[in-house]
Amino acid sequence: MEIAVPAKTSFLEEFKRLLPERKVLLAWLVVIVAFVWFHWSSFCHLTRTWWQEEDYQHGFFVPLFALVLLWLRRDMIVQSPGHGSWWGLPFFGLWALMRWVAIYFNYENLPEMSLIPCVAGVVVFVGGWRALRWAWPSVVFLIFMLPLPGFVQGFASRQLQQAATTFSCYIIQTLGIPAVAQGIVIQLTEKPLEIARACSGLRMMMLFFAICVAAAFLATHKPLWERLLIVASAPPIAVLSNVLRIVVTAAVYDIVGRWSSTIDVDRVEQIIHDWAGFLMMPVGLLLLWAEMSLLSKLLIAPPPARPLMIGEVLAGQSTEVATERVLEGRQR
Repeated sequence: MEIAVPAKTSFLEEFKRLLPERKVLLAWLVVIVAFVWFHWSSFCHLTRTWWQEEDYQHGFFVPLFALVLLWLRRDMIVQSPGHGSWWGLPFFGLWALMRWVAIYFNYENLPEMSLIPCVAGVVVFVGGWRALRWAWPSVVFLIFMLPLPGFVQGFASRQLQQAATTFSCYIIQTLGIPAVAQGIVIQLTEKPLEIARACSGLRMMMLFFAICVAAAFLATHKPLWERLLIVASAPPIAVLSNVLRIVVTAAVYDIVGRWSSTIDVDRVEQIIHDWAGFLMMPVGLLLLWAEMSLLSKLLIAPPPARPLMIGEVLAGQSTEVATERVLEGRQR
């Protein structure tokens, strides 16, 4: 007897299957056009920020990954029209308040921040709470495309500079290289190594937060606390990656300084500085992979228990069967 195996549907077939009716699709297109037209200035400002500031160059990929999350959760799509909710109006109210405050008090970042409640309001107003349960990871992930407010960015950059200087100087001294930390400058034997704002690790912090949150959204098979732990590990991994970059740079500076009479020191130092910066992301990803692998080895989920049969329950065997299953799980 042959068993029929269902054929795999292609991407286009799956996409066509998920498309709503023509009227609903036309309504969505009108909403999208109106949304883009009204926020065109915010989109232009975000694009300039992503292009000009190195700390936010990952912003180009945030909307793309948000769409990927929507596709991965496509089984939760509500296709039937007419299930919108008036609870979308409070989101629109928050959006309007943020726009008014931005215009009245001249806050630069609020128009871009108001995109998040506006998107959430559109989802709830059109699709209801069921649509929001489908789209909320993508809506939350859009936060990473927004630049930090100026005072938050300045404070975070100073704190990261100080932390990177302190930890790096300690490790450099442990390696036997003479070094003294003075503010955000590490005084080496040959030359000072300044931890500039561009080297504070803020760019790595922002990018790695986005990566850890994306990993937590994709790891749906893991418990909630483990996914929260992955997100919480973003700051220490980012700081550690930056510290390793600074330590490697200082060690190379010390070695190159001893051969300054035979090589072009400035050229070599520039090459080492650039290559050390390129290695920050691979090192951070390696640390994240090591953390997730360690958690998977230390915390093993118990095997699923077989449900009790009706005959076992009627015969009063539930306690004995449960005890046997516990013993079998321990032996495994």
